[in-house]
Amino acid sequence: MLTIAFVLFALQLSATASPSPVMGGIQRIELTRRQPSIANHTAPADIQRVGQDVLGTLGKYTSAFKYFQENTGKAHDLVDGVTNNSKRAVATEPLADDGVALYTGLVLIGTSATVPNVPQRFTMGFDTGSASSFVVSASCTTTTCQAHRRYNPALSTTSRNLNKPFTLKVSDTESVGGAQYSETMSVAGLTATDQVFGVANTYPNSFSSYTTPPDGRVGMAYGAISAFKSSTSLPQTLNDQRALTTPVFAFRLGATGSELTLGGTDPTAFTGTVTYVPVTSRGFWQVNMDGVSVSIPPTTVGGTATVTKPVSRTQAILDTGSQYIIGDANNVAKLYAAIPGSTAIGNGMYSYPCASDPTVSLTFGGVSFPIDPTLFNQGTVPGNTDQCLGAVVAAPQTKPPQRFWSVGDVFLQTVYSIYDVSQNRVGFATLR
Repeated sequence: MLTIAFVLFALQLSATASPSPVMGGIQRIELTRRQPSIANHTAPADIQRVGQDVLGTLGKYTSAFKYFQENTGKAHDLVDGVTNNSKRAVATEPLADDGVALYTGLVLIGTSATVPNVPQRFTMGFDTGSASSFVVSASCTTTTCQAHRRYNPALSTTSRNLNKPFTLKVSDTESVGGAQYSETMSVAGLTATDQVFGVANTYPNSFSSYTTPPDGRVGMAYGAISAFKSSTSLPQTLNDQRALTTPVFAFRLGATGSELTLGGTDPTAFTGTVTYVPVTSRGFWQVNMDGVSVSIPPTTVGGTATVTKPVSRTQAILDTGSQYIIGDANNVAKLYAAIPGSTAIGNGMYSYPCASDPTVSLTFGGVSFPIDPTLFNQGTVPGNTDQCLGAVVAAPQTKPPQRFWSVGDVFLQTVYSIYDVSQNRVGFATLR
């Protein structure tokens, strides 16, 4: 489980407790990482699941490009080559990793009409690759819906039906739809009023495949890619309503000690200086990536590692809602060509000799950040225990070709990532 450190929230929140008033400093809630269904690098890779995640991520972007066009009146600069398939404060909230790079934490919605100070509670995924938040409606009575907390607007005095329908693509083949509402939404004791979100009539089947399915999703990107026209995402709303000490949120993701910090950074989570790079388009958390390098350990004692830089400068989307790194087909082929013994195994995936233990690094702002080889290794290829599946996957070939990379959890677990809403920049630092 992943925790989100937060400033004013009780260490344990009872069913009748209300959020403590926000104070200075940072309080933390211990986080436990929910285990994935497959232990990578020690078991056969789930090839089908990798493919589904990649297509689902790209499908999410396709919808976001559509929303960007509707919201801004212009095409997004990455749209070519995408496959069509109270008091200011700092707060940290606990998150959980659902095994598919979806990190979840507690979100409180609404104001009780019957019991004072008792909002409705949801476990929701925090997604920097989306700006649209949604939960499931209490009117959904299917078995799948009943297994989750559902939002009932009749139980909240601050709920407002906007009388606008919505349809939101949540995977390559699946969408959810329902009604738009505005409501009070709180994370770790920080509260946004009149936050627009979707109340879905069905529960996404694709979410059910997660080890511990969430109740919904919180979009953390810019409102320009929201499915809800003229609305802002939760971080933007918190900033606009002056609920944050500083207009920043940050993630520490990993097997243990994961957290989302709102309103600042957690200086105990990282070491050294922060490398900042500007957002190049205010929709996604999109930045310039200087390149990708590969280091192959020496084959003899006292030898020298072989280092190459097969991928040069390109645009990158930082996406906590995706597990893998997805690149254009030509550059991904170059990357694996730099790893001796690599083989294309279909659907954009590549295997490489497990024993080669390569270190792949992404460079931002002139600083290279290495991916832990145990994260790059996604498990052995079925039928060949000597070959392992790499965590960098090629997007389907398109004309014109895709011109950007999606950088997901595999990389984000290796850095402390900072998202500055006011200065429109992303920071990277070395984890402590």
